[in-house]
Amino acid sequence: MKIRPSPIKLKLAHASFFISVLFSSPGQVYAQNQTNTLLTFENQQRIEQAVRNWAINPQMLLDTFLWFQDLTRDSQESSAYAELSRLKFMHAQLEENRPLRLQLFRESMSIADQALALNTSNSRALFWKAVAMGKIVEDGGILSALKMLRPMEQILLRVIELDELYENAGAHRALGRMYHLLPSFPIGFGNKQKAYTHLTRAHELFPNDLITRAFYADLLFDIGKKKDARMHADFVLATPVDEANAREFAEYITIAQKIVYKTGRTLAQHDSLMITEMNR
Repeated sequence: MKIRPSPIKLKLAHASFFISVLFSSPGQVYAQNQTNTLLTFENQQRIEQAVRNWAINPQMLLDTFLWFQDLTRDSQESSAYAELSRLKFMHAQLEENRPLRLQLFRESMSIADQALALNTSNSRALFWKAVAMGKIVEDGGILSALKMLRPMEQILLRVIELDELYENAGAHRALGRMYHLLPSFPIGFGNKQKAYTHLTRAHELFPNDLITRAFYADLLFDIGKKKDARMHADFVLATPVDEANAREFAEYITIAQKIVYKTGRTLAQHDSLMITEMNR
């Protein structure tokens, strides 16, 4: 006999899917207003190269993490720990063993906390802490979701206050996806109007960001704006993706493909009706 999960569990399980939203556009970095001695131009370039190629050259990523971990030992630079948290997160993304992957995400959170202990307003550290929390929710199940979703929301709102541009408006994008996919009250705090507000803002700030466009398309379809949804989905599918980003963007391309599939017949019917009306 098959046992069906309760509707609440299904909704919460579905909601955890939004977490992948948090990780995006890793090559885009905005500097904090503080003096860095470890994050020299050369060091930052090495980090960015490892992050850009994380999916196709995991050894470079691991070597870069170990190198920068040695540099930050006994450091008092919040920004350096924030970058280390980011590298640890990327490392965790590559781990296939679930328990080990969860441990690596917890370590990323812990490193972010080190950065925040030195500077509570470090938007990078806050962002990557939220990202790691999101992955723990995704991998950890319903209890983790119930415990971490509200704190994640507050952290992402704080990132927006400090630097809404960071990671291609990543906090807006993350909150938009969260509010879209979470069930609404009394089960959760999903809110499609809030989702629309944040994803609209993310799109205004970075109109060419593929992840934002995919999530925006998905939301627009759900709220009945099917022609707009199709426009954004078409943009995603028409944009070339290089090898280094293929693994990261595969999920978002799939979202766009589903929108095209779901709107294909609907839009054809709509256009046919318009032509009929014009010919009368």
